[in-house]
Amino acid sequence: MPRGKSLLLVILLSMLKGIPLNNFAVLTFRKHPSIMKRVVLSLLFFGFVQSVFADNLAPPATKLVKPGKLIATEKFDQEDSVGTQKKRGTTGWATVLGDWKIVNGAAYGISEPPSEKRPKGHAAGCDQLVDLDDFVISGEFKLGDAHQVGVITRDANQPPLHLGRVLITKKSIWIQKMTGISKQTRSEVLTKIDVPIDTNTWHKFVIEVQGSQFVARIDDHVLEAKHLRFADRKGRIGFIAAGEGAQFRNVSLWEAAKK
Repeated sequence: MPRGKSLLLVILLSMLKGIPLNNFAVLTFRKHPSIMKRVVLSLLFFGFVQSVFADNLAPPATKLVKPGKLIATEKFDQEDSVGTQKKRGTTGWATVLGDWKIVNGAAYGISEPPSEKRPKGHAAGCDQLVDLDDFVISGEFKLGDAHQVGVITRDANQPPLHLGRVLITKKSIWIQKMTGISKQTRSEVLTKIDVPIDTNTWHKFVIEVQGSQFVARIDDHVLEAKHLRFADRKGRIGFIAAGEGAQFRNVSLWEAAKK
């Protein structure tokens, strides 16, 4: 490979991976402005390609809804994949309670420890701000040493109240409708199955909510529930992990409409 192209490849890969340029690379730019031009054009091209792939991400097969606009898609493989409620991550995801770290290319949840305010602690939550009715969300999770994971929704009230969720342990999967927040939280299990979930394996999930209907597909297991509460306007959608060790990756969220 010619020396110019070799330098271009090294510099381009370093910049794409977020590696700071050393003095050698800076001097190269000064001595060879044509390389700088090609680096800039290449970065613009890669950014365009990534944007196109994100916009054209194929939604999962669904039962209730027809996926529409892609709201967010995140691999959770970068430190800025998850932000805070004041400064959200690059694609809008943020920690609610507890803590989320990026470990081995996935979001790793750590519950909030017990405190005077919350004697029992609280599951780690990560959410996306939305303003919609029907939706579909897909992704992958691994339980690890966590007690429980789930995909959650809250309504559009201020403060946003719990609306519904699907919860998963190493023994069971269930859908529940919810109301309230904090000490006023109330929940009702609508459907449940007992099934072993391998804690060290990645599992796929697809969650659909259309009107009063809620469908959860965890690998090949499908649960369906119906309640008027699910039809309320959604203000937040996300996932939780109780304990420490659960991971999420490749999470995508779409607006949707009835088929």
